[in-house]
Amino acid sequence: MKFEFKNSEGALQGTLIAPVLEGMGVPPRLAREDKEETLARAITAQNFNGCKGEFCTVLLPTGLNVTLVGVGKVEGGVETWLQTVGGSLASVLKKVRQKEVMICTSGLSEVKVKTGTAAAYLAFCLGLGTYSFDVYKTKKKETPEVELVRILSSEVEADENAFTSLFSVLNGVYEARDLASEPANMLPPREFVEAVKTLKMKNVALKVLDKKQMQKLGMNLVLTVAQGASEAPYLLMMEYMKGKKDEAPVVLVGKGVCFDSGGMNLKPTAGLTHMKYDMAGGAAVVGTMRAISELGLKQNIVGIVPLVENMLSSKAAHTDDVVQAMNGKTVEISNTDAEGRLILADAMWYGQETYHPQIMIDIATLTGVMKYVFGSQYAGLFTNDNSLGTALKKASEETVMDKIWELPLHPEYEKMLSSDIADLSNIAKGGEAGSATAAMFLKNFIAEGVKWAHLDIASVGWLTADKPCSPKGATGFGVQLLTQYLINREDS
Repeated sequence: MKFEFKNSEGALQGTLIAPVLEGMGVPPRLAREDKEETLARAITAQNFNGCKGEFCTVLLPTGLNVTLVGVGKVEGGVETWLQTVGGSLASVLKKVRQKEVMICTSGLSEVKVKTGTAAAYLAFCLGLGTYSFDVYKTKKKETPEVELVRILSSEVEADENAFTSLFSVLNGVYEARDLASEPANMLPPREFVEAVKTLKMKNVALKVLDKKQMQKLGMNLVLTVAQGASEAPYLLMMEYMKGKKDEAPVVLVGKGVCFDSGGMNLKPTAGLTHMKYDMAGGAAVVGTMRAISELGLKQNIVGIVPLVENMLSSKAAHTDDVVQAMNGKTVEISNTDAEGRLILADAMWYGQETYHPQIMIDIATLTGVMKYVFGSQYAGLFTNDNSLGTALKKASEETVMDKIWELPLHPEYEKMLSSDIADLSNIAKGGEAGSATAAMFLKNFIAEGVKWAHLDIASVGWLTADKPCSPKGATGFGVQLLTQYLINREDS
């Protein structure tokens, strides 16, 4: 779907959708178009008042097919409110049987957003809400789908400028959703690497470590998780070095378990559903790298994704195995389904040893217990640095849907990871404080002086029901958050 911004005083034709605030009546631009007041009579006859969820469709004498969409009153944060507006318009767009549609925003002319313009932000939300993944459907829809959306506005240049950066983020979110939506048989680790190569991201250098190279480096945690699978593991690095030559980079690390069976601790049938998305953290890092490369940020940023499958076979890791991590610590594998933290630990240590970052952020579908804490509303944030946590929370508030909530890293959680025969267990005894102890496990692989944050997106990486700006399925959570954080970092 493409978006264009057009002067609202130009000719109106075809199919037009207009958001209407509660009590507004006919939007000003449409009132000027409707000389015979057909719209005014229709909203009276249909008792349309612009309340949220109301619709009014009218064919004007000029041949213009108009759908008025009630969006209620501006409530709470404007950006959050515009999400629901975008979601309402997206639901209408999905039902339109035309290739081109106009969106009239004259009724929102007084609505102001912190960054950009309301029209640009609305287009962004529309793009998020109309995403679909139907690559493998052999029977295509017989009716045409919307290919071009023309946004009518009185500030075309400002809207275009604002949407340019938003479109880069939209591309990143789409990329992350596409990757996480791919079936595991179509996107094992090797194909994930190839998919990233085909992106040909501007100013991004790709490097890949294979199994033999990881063996030489002692990345035994990654290798142990992967040893039960027929698919070989890889470590993917994406280097974007547009900052000062001597500036320490920000390193982003994303969990890339392309399918998670649970290994010896085999998941039940319900738990296996959608485990193709267990690489949503890695997908978010790829999407972020795409977004920042298009934005042309002047920073040094590295994305790292350890890629494995966690499978059950005669070669799979046993429970109670002890493995030495790349940083020298020994880990007792008390549960083979706690594999994400293992591959992240080695990848994070490698990232620090290789790139010497000042800031490291990891993102992962790490603990299923997050859904009992936050549902699908928030991701969990854990950090060893208050300033980094504050910056991420600020960025979160400026996104459409990437909301986070900070949770504690209490010293007691460290004790819960004790092992009788190794330095650490990969899971807490009794299963208590699952998300916090997982974060504390990762903290053991952060070097002194490195500012670090962990984002647990297990409850928000995949939706089972539609949200205004995210159809059910892969959400691309993290791309907006990480990109906005990096934009804010550059602006400061």
